[in-house]
Order: sequence, then C-alpha cells, then structure tokens
Amino acid sequence: MQSTIHISKLDPSPGAKSVKDSQFNLKKLIENYSNEVNKHEFDYFISVLKQKQSNADFLAKLLKELRHLVDRLEPNKFENSFINIIFYEIKWAEHSANKIILDSLCEFLIDLNSAYTSYVHKCLGMMIKMFTLTAENNVNNENMYSIAHKMIQNLVKIAPTSKSYIIKLCESIYPYMIKDTPIQEAYIKNLLRLADQFKDLRLGILEICIQKILKIDVNSTREQIIEAEVPNDDQLLQESQIIPDEKLQKGMKHPLADRLDVKMNCVYEYIREKCIDPITKELNWESCKSIYKDLLYTFDKYILFTYGSSHVQFIMFYICSFRTLLSEGFLDYLWKKFNATNSCAITKQICSYYIGSYLARAKYIPITTCVATLQLMVTWIHNYIEKNANSPNISNFEMNRTFYALCQTVFYVIIFRNRQLFNGSNGNENSKMIELVKSWKLNEIISSKLNPLRYCLPTVRKKFARITYVNQIAYCYAIIDSNSRTSLPVSGQSSLNIRMFFSNQNDSFENKKESSKNASLLDNPLDSFFPFDPYLLNRSKNFIEKFYVEFKDIYSEYLDESSDEEEEDEDDELSENDYDTDEEISRSDKTDMDTEESDDNKNLRMKINMEKLSNNFFDSDLEDSIDG
Repeated sequence: MQSTIHISKLDPSPGAKSVKDSQFNLKKLIENYSNEVNKHEFDYFISVLKQKQSNADFLAKLLKELRHLVDRLEPNKFENSFINIIFYEIKWAEHSANKIILDSLCEFLIDLNSAYTSYVHKCLGMMIKMFTLTAENNVNNENMYSIAHKMIQNLVKIAPTSKSYIIKLCESIYPYMIKDTPIQEAYIKNLLRLADQFKDLRLGILEICIQKILKIDVNSTREQIIEAEVPNDDQLLQESQIIPDEKLQKGMKHPLADRLDVKMNCVYEYIREKCIDPITKELNWESCKSIYKDLLYTFDKYILFTYGSSHVQFIMFYICSFRTLLSEGFLDYLWKKFNATNSCAITKQICSYYIGSYLARAKYIPITTCVATLQLMVTWIHNYIEKNANSPNISNFEMNRTFYALCQTVFYVIIFRNRQLFNGSNGNENSKMIELVKSWKLNEIISSKLNPLRYCLPTVRKKFARITYVNQIAYCYAIIDSNSRTSLPVSGQSSLNIRMFFSNQNDSFENKKESSKNASLLDNPLDSFFPFDPYLLNRSKNFIEKFYVEFKDIYSEYLDESSDEEEEDEDDELSENDYDTDEEISRSDKTDMDTEESDDNKNLRMKINMEKLSNNFFDSDLEDSIDG
C-alpha cells in the first residue's frame, strides 16, 4: 500500500492562478530524495508543507503517514532538511489545544527516535525550547509544557545516555537576561519542574538557574533599584509610610530587577514545595536536607565569590529558616571555610562578612547560637592578638586585614543583637549574659596595638561605641578620638583587593585603580559589605521579611540626651568632626543602620524574639549531625 497525502497543490507554472487538488506519494518522494532522484519534487513538497502548517487536518494526516515511514528517514539524508522543518520551523504551539495533533506528534517522535537515536539530541532541543512559550496568541502553555516534559522522559528511556545532553541544552537555550519577564518565568519554572523528574540532574539544573539569576543580580545594583523605585525627592517621606500588602505583589519598575524578582520568587516557591509536605503542611526533613546540600554546593561554587550580588544569597537565608540545624550548618560551613588553611585572606574576609550579616539579620537564629558563634570569633581574635603582639608586621594593614574584618564582624553582630545581649526580659539570665559578654574582654581587643576600631566603618564604630559605653562593656571614645587625630596608613592598592578577587568584575584594573583614587579610603578601608542588607524585591519579599531583622537603635534617645553632658566631662571633647561626621557617613557604604535610627513612623520593622538561654551549643561538626 502506497502512502499518499492529500494537499492543495499549487500549480508551479508561471501563469497559473488556480489551485489544483492533487496527491503526493510521500513514500515515493522520500525514496527519490534518498536516492537523489527528482529532489526538486521533495523540495516543492517542503515549501507546501510550510504554507499548510496551520491546517490541522493536513498536519494530522502528515504525522499519521510519517509514522509508517520513520525507518526511511535516515539522519545523513534528512536531518538537516526535512527533520529540521518538523522540529523547528512548524509552529506546533498554534495547535496547542488540538489533542489529536499533539498525540500524533508524540507518537511520531517516539517512533522516529526509536528508529534512529541520533535524532534524540535534536528532539530534546525541540522540547526544551518549548519551555520559553508564553500565553500569546491563544497558546495553551500547560499543554505544550506537559508534552515537552512527557517527551523528554520518553526520550531518556529510549536513549539513556541522552540524559547528558539535557544540562547542556538547558544552558544553551536559556533566554538571555534582557528577554521579557514572562519568558524568563516560564523557562525557570519548567527547569525546576524538570529537576523534579530527574533527581540526578537537579544539582546541574540548580547551578544553571543560580548562574543566570546571578548575572541579573549583579547587573541590577541596589542603587539602581532604589533609584527606579523612588525616583523623586520624596524618598524619605515614602520610606516612613506603611507599605500596603498589595504593593508587595506588584512588579518592579527596574526591568532587570523585575525579572530577578520573578525568578527569585520561583526559586523560593520550589524550595517551599520541596521542604513542606503539601498535605500535612509539616517539614519533609529528608527532602529539605537534600535540597539544602545542593544549594550549599551552588552557594560555595558561585554565590560566595560573586562581587556585587544583593539578593541571590537570600536563597540560603530562606532554606536555613526551616530548621535550626540548617542555620547552624550554614554557620559551621562559613566558619570552617574561614579557618581553612588553604583559604586566602580575602576568602576569610568574605566569610566573616557573611557570618556577621547572617547572625545580625536572621530572626530564626536563637541567641544561644549567636553567642556561641561570637565566642568562637572572640577566641580567635584574642589568640591572634597574643600571637602577633610582638610581630614586626603589627602595623601592616594588609597582613592583618583578616583580623580587622573579624573584629568588625563581632562589633556588627553586637550592635544588632544588643537587646538580647544586654536587655533580656529575665533579670537573672540577663545578668549572666552581660557577665558572659564581659568575659570576652572587648576592652583588650579595642585597645590592642592592632587597633581594630581604626579600620571599622564609621557607622559600625559609632554605634558599637554607644552600646558598649551604655552597658559598661568597653570604652571606645578615647581610642576613636586618638585615631581621628592620625591619618590612616592604607595604600590605594589594598582597597582594590576584594573587587579584584571577585570573578564578576568586568572593569579593567586601571579603571578600578582610577576609581579608588577618587574614593575616600578612610571610609571603608576593608571594602566591607553586608550580604544580607535589606531585601528590595517586591514579589519575593514575602518569603524573607518574616524571618528578617531590621535595625533599631534603642540607645539613640538616651545618648542624644546625654551627649552634651559627656562632652563637658571629657578633658578632650569628642567632637563629631574628629571621627564620624554626617559627611563621612554619607560617603561610606550605608546600611539601614544609617537611615532607620530616626525613622519613628516605619511600621514594618521586625522585632527580635527574646530567647531564653538554654543548654544548646554551637555544633562545630554539623555535617555529620545533618547526615545523622
């Protein structure tokens, strides 16, 4: 029986205007093309096929006939011609609501790839490309996505080794960051869905997603986002107003930030689905532990050393919120990396900033864990001071920048956790906590020859001095005053080290060196940054804000009232111009510590939960604990 297909065949003669009803013998056309006989007839059939692709009956008939001829579609003859037309040029999405055509397409593709597995790679690319389809021109997205996922599973069964192609195709087809937000959202959702279907590919897929999100993150800076969201001079007034819940669901004005917001939201939803059982609403610990390990791996490989990321690191912030053991595991990972003998000074510095920002901002970290981590850091600092007391390099900033970074981290955490450390609700436990903090001998640290206060950010230095003065823990003002009278011996090269270390810096060294000359090295000699500074993305903010601590200075009023008294009692007055003036702070890298102190009307602050001191302690080998 010969295979034939009815089409409306256009008369190829130059003067013809009518359309003739004719038949193509598809089997004969394929045989002739294979034998290189009358190839023009097959080419003419291809041109008609492109014109008739919107005809559902025609496509259904074609797919049915082709199923009986798959053994004749040899790759070396048809892969770059007829098969390319079927895979890439026919708009199958136009028939997304036609179950007959979609089923026929799947059956044809399964038969074709069963006959010739060399088509599998091309067919996988066709299916993954469907992930970019959006709801345009009445396309039924879900139907097309389901077909794509079903076909990928079938293709892997037909050719198990084809699984190795999937990761490469997912990365090569991934839409560029300037593509529209719906395309970005559709693609990442389907990739995460694919990760569910192939557990052994999940890590590779997460790596792709993290890399692509990072590119958007570093290209939409905090300053750009804030400027786009609040472009007028009423910024301070707007920040003091309550943000309605419906606003949090709106998109971002900055186009890249909008795409970043959508993608982060998709990742958070995926994590929640994996960690929380949809029926019982309880934590699925095994699944949560598994995805935590994958995310920690991607964090270590991509996020930790990416300069300029503002939001992607919050993926770890979120996953660790599900259980205290995860947050302790994350701190343990950072601390071990800090102490690793093969970690360079900049790596140690970055880890210290992550530890400090995480301890300060994560509401779910109990005060016992925070105190235990502070104890580890303070012990390291005292050991460093003792070891280097008589070192000839004691005045060398570059040789001691790890020490200075960790000291600033300790000061920063004490600033944020001061209410739990010094103002607990239980008087007995509060006194024990104060005695514990006094045992850290902070006065010895700040008065050491290394002089850590000299290299702190002005804001950190100022607020740490206030808090320790009020609680009589340490006395910083005399040291700050002395430091303000001497110049800071920091070379221009040193302030570039972190930026040069990060892989995502595209500027040339000369550009960086030139820009550093224009910056005030006195403000930020350590190139300090706080990875978990306030979250700016509207949609995905809902996943973070309930676990997030915003800064509130409880000592500001007290110190404002007593500032005149202190100045009169001091032999050498501590003038603001001597160490941290408003102008100096404005030039430095600001955090919400700079702006929220006087923000009395902001109702979205998160209060730190007062935790009772228990017998829990920081587990320094949490990898074994998690596995157990």
